[in-house]
Amino acid sequence: MNSEKLEGKTLGNNRYEMLEKIGTGGMATVYKAKDTLLNRYVAVKVLRDSLEDEKKVVANFVKEAQSSASLVHNNIVSVYDVGEEDGINYMVMEYVDGITLKEYIKTRGALPWQEACDFAIQIGQGINEAHSINIVHRDIKPQNILMTKDKILKVTDFGIAKAVAGDTTVVNGNVLGSVHYISPEQARGGVTDARSDIYSLGIVLYEMLTGKVPFDGDTPVSVALMHLEKEPVNVKVVNLEVPSDLAYVTMKAISKDQGARYASVSEFVDDLHAVLADEPLPSRDDTDYTAKGGTTTAVDDDVNGEEDDYIVDANDDIPAIVPDDEETEIENRGRTKRKTEVQKNTKKQKKEDRIAIILAFATILAVGLIAVGVWWMVHAGKEAEVPAFAGMTEQEAVQLAESKGLAIAPERELSFSDTIAEHCVIDQDPKAGLTVPKGTQIKLIISIGASGGDIPTPNVTNKNIDDAIKEILDAGLTYDVVEEFSDTIAAGNVIRQIPLAGTKLNKDSDAIKLTVSKGSQLGASAAPTGKTVSVPNVIGSSAGDAESRIQSAGLLVGTVQRKASSSAEGTVIQQSPDARTKAMQGSYVNIVISSGEAAPAPQEPEQQQEEEPQTETPTDNGGGEESGGSSTRTFTVKIPDTANDTVHVEILVNGRTVHSETHSKDEGAVSAQITGSGTAEVQAYIDGAKVADKTIDFN
Repeated sequence: MNSEKLEGKTLGNNRYEMLEKIGTGGMATVYKAKDTLLNRYVAVKVLRDSLEDEKKVVANFVKEAQSSASLVHNNIVSVYDVGEEDGINYMVMEYVDGITLKEYIKTRGALPWQEACDFAIQIGQGINEAHSINIVHRDIKPQNILMTKDKILKVTDFGIAKAVAGDTTVVNGNVLGSVHYISPEQARGGVTDARSDIYSLGIVLYEMLTGKVPFDGDTPVSVALMHLEKEPVNVKVVNLEVPSDLAYVTMKAISKDQGARYASVSEFVDDLHAVLADEPLPSRDDTDYTAKGGTTTAVDDDVNGEEDDYIVDANDDIPAIVPDDEETEIENRGRTKRKTEVQKNTKKQKKEDRIAIILAFATILAVGLIAVGVWWMVHAGKEAEVPAFAGMTEQEAVQLAESKGLAIAPERELSFSDTIAEHCVIDQDPKAGLTVPKGTQIKLIISIGASGGDIPTPNVTNKNIDDAIKEILDAGLTYDVVEEFSDTIAAGNVIRQIPLAGTKLNKDSDAIKLTVSKGSQLGASAAPTGKTVSVPNVIGSSAGDAESRIQSAGLLVGTVQRKASSSAEGTVIQQSPDARTKAMQGSYVNIVISSGEAAPAPQEPEQQQEEEPQTETPTDNGGGEESGGSSTRTFTVKIPDTANDTVHVEILVNGRTVHSETHSKDEGAVSAQITGSGTAEVQAYIDGAKVADKTIDFN
């Protein structure tokens, strides 16, 4: 029999009538079937013919059935039977009339947090049952979660699960699991245990809360490296509706360090139940919840040389300061009066003096009134003092700004805060008290609540970026760097940091955003001139050599980041723009330098081959030659099937952007009309990753 053509056939001595094919995979095909003995529908998983001669594969298939058959739980797909007939190995399972969780997320996008929490609890309960008998799934993903019409979730496909005698299993360097959901230890082919399933479930929860996975890329290897090296954006930053406690639970589950995750799925599930019930998280220490009891603490601090009592009410966002009562003594000191003798003048002299004094005061008064009038004419109605927005909600800040003739900038920065409530203002730019022209936009930093971490953010404002990075890494935290011009902060120093100093973060999980000065824009020594130059290739060079080569090409060094890599420490591993592309003279080249901390990149698993983005050869659009000897070509870039539902496509011609728009994956491809003469260098990027680099010949 052919495993791909079993409709209408029977297996198990005519017991299982194969009705229709309902799914295919790399190892097996799944059919809907009728169990004629028990008069019920079942799902029959049939091993592919091409694998029947592989003894190890067949043995693993049988082991999967045996492992799964021992699992009986409402949130696990039950296995009823296993057999072999006419060279066909098959497994009989519970038939679930529904869809996969992946299909549900694709249709709905980000789910309501309460629903996502409930789904994660159901999945966790199923996984916990498997863990209780030492079975680790190792391939938890929404494609392996089936959902009934009543929204009961069931874990299926224990195809790479392995019953273990102890708590851990060494996986002989093989990368197991699906690349978007595998744990870092799976990606590096290391030691895996129950906490690997916790990581994968955390990624699934992240996807349910945001509608997308935290890491995505063009190839399986690139995504695997992200699991090893890159910190995910906190789920609350992506979706502000996620409660702080749920964000904490999610980010703890996907910690790169196995020891920083939940010790068991049951702890994970207990915290999720607490989130739904709006109760304290059981996994946290009681001290984390002192605030809920409204206790107070007295702290002494020296302010302006005086001892003040700080009465900290834990139910308040900001401590109230109550100064000590001090008796005020007023010393009565004897006053010494000067006695001066005044010569009497004649009546005429007194009259002249009186007139002179009156005229002097009148003149001063007139000059003052004129000055006030001039100032009023110049400034009145044109300037305003920036109010303090800290602690206000965004709506309150907008209303206050408008009443002062100011505006709130549409862009906003988000930050964790241990003292400012969610959706309220932490800080602002310009600062309160400054006088600015009316209409000035005020940029706000908005709180997304506490991270639940225990590492205070160091104060690196105004420090050199290298010193700041060292201090952050020494604290066990991570960072991101952006640059902007500043007339007050020296080039290479930190202008501001998000979150603010003292805010507690999670180790290796929450990144500090550093805004670094590029120096004064007016004083830039190599402002863009309109002339294009070729970007040199600096990958593999030392940081010093890269800087020299970039400057020799008439360009400037932009953002310099450090990233864990298997390359030698101090060498350039990435650059933007890419080598040999055209850039405006005086523009910036950003580089990434290896910190030399990463393990070698994992080998790409054969089962994870993904489709590479493709481009079509530019063709003449039929317009023929145009005036001036130029002609038009159509350049097309294909959107890969593995892409997200929406992608940003950018097409550059000789370093100039000719197309930059967001497209739906369903469009399949994006085309741009390019007009010119001679030849042109064309690059295409999808979501920031280069997918094409071609030379177009207009002749």
